[in-house]
Amino acid sequence: MPSTGRPDQKPRLYLLGAGVSFPEHLTLRTLDILAACNRICSNLPQSDLDLLPSNLRSKCRSLWSIYQENRNRTENYMDVSQAVLQAADTEPPVAWLTPGHPLIFDSVSQNLLKSGRARGWNVEVEPAISCVDTILAEVGYDPANGLLIYEAYALVMQRLPIIPSSATLLLQPSAFGSDLTHYQSQWAPDLSPLRDYLLRYFNSAHPCAFVRSHSLRGAAPQICWKPLGELASASAQDTAGSTLFVPSAQSAGSAGQQQGAP
Repeated sequence: MPSTGRPDQKPRLYLLGAGVSFPEHLTLRTLDILAACNRICSNLPQSDLDLLPSNLRSKCRSLWSIYQENRNRTENYMDVSQAVLQAADTEPPVAWLTPGHPLIFDSVSQNLLKSGRARGWNVEVEPAISCVDTILAEVGYDPANGLLIYEAYALVMQRLPIIPSSATLLLQPSAFGSDLTHYQSQWAPDLSPLRDYLLRYFNSAHPCAFVRSHSLRGAAPQICWKPLGELASASAQDTAGSTLFVPSAQSAGSAGQQQGAP
């Protein structure tokens, strides 16, 4: 349980993950911390927070409304961070409860960790189930065989290396090329630059899958396979909330056969 601040300080702010399937992915440790906090701030909608036990619901504050559609994502993240910091300043201890793992592709958590350290607070981070865990389970891939994880747009803009003998997870393809928030609109990104970059390493028939883990108990994941050459034809429904799984060159054939890829 990594924390910052003086060892003798009790944590003022906890960074907690809600997991992917809520609330069943909550750990016992996370539930204990939530019970001990005076305030629970979250970017989960209120309808999700209402699924928590009754002793926790009254302490919850959903910050979902701060995420304004078609606004710069960084500005939304900063406003949410400020709301959490203000709560931690006035009614500690406070929990920040965010989907997945709190430090895996979560800008608000990173802001809170940095700002908390700057204020001398003891900030504690608790591990949780992330989309990386669920996606690997859904596609049946063992990362011991090699795994690269990048943000999709950063891969192309920074010319980051791909190793064809390893599988790759590319997060947030639905936000490719945009700095704006698109939580509600059916915005389809232009994935042709991503396709062209991956074609430097794989052939056009190489299968890729848009994978979205469902947050509802018992619901099946969405897995949409496409040949790399047709990546740019993906619809907004294909990409929304998904991660792009790119199998290694060696395992591409078996992956396509098992999952029904073209």
